[in-house]
Amino acid sequence: MGALALAAALSTSGAEVTGELVSLGKKTGVGARAISLGEAFTAVADDYSALYYNAAGMTQLSRSEVAANLSYGFSENQASLNGERSSPTSLETTKLNALTMVLTDGGRWALGLGYYVPVSFDDPLAYRSADGTDYLYDGEGQMDHYRLGLAYMVSEQVSLGLAASAVSGREQLEIQDGNTARYLEEYTGYNLEPSFLIHLSDMFSVGGSAVVVEQLQLEDTYQEKGGSPLESQYDIHHPFQAKLGMAFQSGLTQVSFDWHGDFWSSYTYNSAGEAFVRHDVHYPNKHTFNIGLEQYLDKHGPALRLGYTWENQDDERPQPNQADPFRISAGIGFMPTRRVGLDFAYQYGSGRTVQNSQPGGPEDLAIESEDHQVMASLKLRW
Repeated sequence: MGALALAAALSTSGAEVTGELVSLGKKTGVGARAISLGEAFTAVADDYSALYYNAAGMTQLSRSEVAANLSYGFSENQASLNGERSSPTSLETTKLNALTMVLTDGGRWALGLGYYVPVSFDDPLAYRSADGTDYLYDGEGQMDHYRLGLAYMVSEQVSLGLAASAVSGREQLEIQDGNTARYLEEYTGYNLEPSFLIHLSDMFSVGGSAVVVEQLQLEDTYQEKGGSPLESQYDIHHPFQAKLGMAFQSGLTQVSFDWHGDFWSSYTYNSAGEAFVRHDVHYPNKHTFNIGLEQYLDKHGPALRLGYTWENQDDERPQPNQADPFRISAGIGFMPTRRVGLDFAYQYGSGRTVQNSQPGGPEDLAIESEDHQVMASLKLRW
């Protein structure tokens, strides 16, 4: 619900930006298998999803693969203003989550091409304010990633990878609080992410990656009912994003652990025709921890999977009664033939935040969120 604070601030102050940055959406993950493992996949990375989580892992594929993922999502938010609970609001979406192809010589080299939708802007909210005004927030949209990756096996133990992504996104917001305000937010950008995978033994592997080059721009068009559109441009800086993981394999059982770090710096913005202004906003760094368990029933049989993910922020001002978001995952995978694989995953997520219903006001608005996601993937090998 990070966009709520910005949208409320802008809707009450016209074109003046008050220091809040637009939400970058909520992460939904990529691939049914990786999601069912709680996205603890950085040191696993042994199928088509490696292109997204750790490009170096593509060298583990003995055959080339192509895969498609379809996801269904259900989101529900409930607001409590000064302890008064409102009716929940919900939104359903069905979309293509990923389309990936990895080409490999089964030895030293692998090349991956992918289209992903790892971020969703779908976010509904409604409540009645203290003065009796009905407040409605409705956000829809997604962030698209187009990814190219190359991996090389340096030795039987070490593989290196490099992935480049172009990103674009479109978010539509409508806010009603006695007046109607609309936002159209369009993202463009790119990033470069080197990665590694090391097999320390037949049972233990470690992997990691870091985004070393990134550019993300946002063009925001704001319009109140009956007013003229106002345009602002943002240049958003993530100084560092990183992933580290480890995986243990014993017989038919695999356990994996991941840490994903998202570190913030600052951003610049300008209104149409004005110079860019720098903002040192000191957003809290976000840490995501992932645990996954994969249990094969026999060597060539189906696999059962479980995962757990939770987030923590380096918040200098922790909110009262705020709960860190978490997600619980489960799934199953099997291969009807040597060339066809099917994976299914279900994920439940929940969180609670406390923020201001009015810019500069007290922290009086509690928002409880629930998300359900069902994903299916089909992969073909040749």
